[in-house]
Amino acid sequence: MKHTFWLLALALLLPQTALAQWLPDKSQPSIQVQDSARTGERIYVVEQGDTLWSVAEQLYDDPWYWPSLWSYNPQITNPHQIYPGDVLYLSRKAPPAQAQKAVTFASSRFQPIKNAPSELVRRVGYISSRDYRESGAVEASREERNMLGTLDEVYVRFQMRRCSEDTPEAREKDPDAFVGPCVKENDRYTLYRVEREVVHPLTGKVIGYKINFLGEGKVLRTNKPLASVLLTRSYSEISRGDLVTNVFEPLTMTKPTPNKVELFGTIVDFHHETTAAGQFQYVYIDKGADDGVEKGNRFEIMWRGDGLRRGDVGDLKDFPDEQIGVATVVEAYDRHSLAVLTQSVREIERGMPAVMAKGF
Repeated sequence: MKHTFWLLALALLLPQTALAQWLPDKSQPSIQVQDSARTGERIYVVEQGDTLWSVAEQLYDDPWYWPSLWSYNPQITNPHQIYPGDVLYLSRKAPPAQAQKAVTFASSRFQPIKNAPSELVRRVGYISSRDYRESGAVEASREERNMLGTLDEVYVRFQMRRCSEDTPEAREKDPDAFVGPCVKENDRYTLYRVEREVVHPLTGKVIGYKINFLGEGKVLRTNKPLASVLLTRSYSEISRGDLVTNVFEPLTMTKPTPNKVELFGTIVDFHHETTAAGQFQYVYIDKGADDGVEKGNRFEIMWRGDGLRRGDVGDLKDFPDEQIGVATVVEAYDRHSLAVLTQSVREIERGMPAVMAKGF
């Protein structure tokens, strides 16, 4: 009652425009978006209980917009793990066109889909075993602290040779030592931390590692065994022992490339911690560049059996092959590939066959 009395008193004493400043605006969203003081970009600071799903639902009225929101934030390697204080960069979403929907009937939902549109894909947190072995490591810093960030200088021991070592005397002594890439000033690198191994479900071998992107750096000096690297961007705190590898572009446009060879592979693992995968999720396949796989090639995910009883059907050879999904290769490593599921009609499981048909 007291609160109502004071509002009525204010209404009598203040003009209507002044009173409006005291009353809450019910049309405002519950999430307040602010501009970055440095760049002018629209940002949102994560609060307790927030998820990409809930932020997308309240900002864009569409929770399924969360993959696009995730794509604007390459520092987030796991979309299910955001924490209070994290900064999310936002992007405006044009209102959807009100077009009349048409219904198309197909003979089967398992009918193979031959269309191959270009896909804008995000570089997820993953590194191959070979790149892991060749990574450098942060050993020290110029600053007197453990946790490092943007504009700090770190000292990195690279596994690759330094270009400054390529002198006529050294080349005459060992010409084979100067074949391949080397580290030089102004080179850019990505800093990362290992999250867990990616293991083949059939062979048990480690094929790569899931990683967290920590930031980026630029090489300043290479005249000493420890190279000086300036941290140009940090997504999280960087510490001694964190690793350094080739720079990753967060977003790439992947165009379909006709398959030149025929291969039979296996779904090894999913990038996200889940028991099954669906459309727009990332998978690992145990065929790579050494087998003839190229970026943009497409694998058909195949399945046999009874949809109700799954594998408990006796002899699977009696059942026809069904295409239940298509995976487009984002990156082809030596012996395996990272791919995004561009189409799926049911859940994809580890161990399922992946066929790369020639000409597909």
